[in-house]
Amino acid sequence: MQETPHTQKVSQYYDRNTRLFNMFGKTGGTRNIHASLWGPGVTSSKEASNYSNTLILDLIERPILPRTRVLDLGCGTGASLAYIQENTRLDLDLVGVTLSQRQAIFAAEHLSKLHPDITVYAADYHHLPHSWNANFDLAFAIESFVHSPHPELFLEATFNVLQPGGLLVLIDTFPSTAASSDHFIFKQDVSDYQQFWNAGQILDPDALGQLASSYGFLMTINDDLTAWVEKDRVRDRWIAQFNRRFHRLTTFHPYLHALRGGNAVQAGFRNGWLTYRKIVLEKPLES
Repeated sequence: MQETPHTQKVSQYYDRNTRLFNMFGKTGGTRNIHASLWGPGVTSSKEASNYSNTLILDLIERPILPRTRVLDLGCGTGASLAYIQENTRLDLDLVGVTLSQRQAIFAAEHLSKLHPDITVYAADYHHLPHSWNANFDLAFAIESFVHSPHPELFLEATFNVLQPGGLLVLIDTFPSTAASSDHFIFKQDVSDYQQFWNAGQILDPDALGQLASSYGFLMTINDDLTAWVEKDRVRDRWIAQFNRRFHRLTTFHPYLHALRGGNAVQAGFRNGWLTYRKIVLEKPLES
């Protein structure tokens, strides 16, 4: 795995925080480390936590062209892959990569008991093995693309490992194309988003589409899911108060870093400069 200062920072972020995310995150016991979405028909915290996974599963199980070889780019502890395997009608080949050695070890230990057919590697999604080229029908990244400091390398590597006709699905925070302000609070929120949410780049959907097209992808879906994101919880209000009153203390512990970054994301949703989206990029059949 080839590390850069930023990818090392992201790896350490998840090495240090994953246990606490699972302990204090409101995931309904799912071990998902991503936003809860209260989409149509969702009635429980567990369903909200898994809603992103259901969006991926729907694309895998498309009746006309099901996709059986699936790669999770930034798989964490393998919760999304486990959900997909437990709920699919297909015989799938499921593989995940994570920067975090600790997450990879935890995933291997947990999945070996219930899902031994799922494979998780500690690897950098910017540098995927050449032996994987044209080997996957669908790749997805839930809240991991945001960490990429080199989206061009991410897109190139993913394009290479997909079969012609394959899909890359991104579910993540994206800045609004209208986001622009010189106001101090806005600039502080953007700074916190980049530093404490470990955002490697700030590409809005239009810029992403242009960059992706330069690598051969076609953007076929760009859905705004922001309205479904669980926001303004009591927990979020307490974090916002803590951040305002004890701003400097949030730099002293990795988990407090994460809370400060999460507060910036909530501010971004509230003030309209961040959106939460599902974006699907397709590798043309002719490539």
